[in-house]
Amino acid sequence: MFFRQEFSCLYVTDMAKSLAFYEEALGLRVLRRKDAKDREIAFIGNEESSQQTEIVHLNGRTRPYDHGENSVYFAFRTDDMEAARAKHTGMGCIDHDLPEFGVYFIRDPDGYLVEIMPVRK
Repeated sequence: MFFRQEFSCLYVTDMAKSLAFYEEALGLRVLRRKDAKDREIAFIGNEESSQQTEIVHLNGRTRPYDHGENSVYFAFRTDDMEAARAKHTGMGCIDHDLPEFGVYFIRDPDGYLVEIMPVRK
């Protein structure tokens, strides 16, 4: 028996804004998309990984999601921390830095955290 992670899911308040953020910040693009009566769904990813993220927008939802004390976040490795930091600084999305660990976090339009970390050699 085995388990293989297929995707993670984020609920968002503005599909277009979220897709634009993830494309600009992390180079993720829409791999497939489906609309239903009550929701729209997009799976995003890139050629660097088989892992995908499902983005879900419930039609009519405008109020932000309450993350409470939830400390769940995603992590992405980059081969150029300096360029990544410059990009995210320019976007104004850096949330906090952990220089003692050599990582920093960005925050998406719905408040989800994403850790940016270097490729370890």
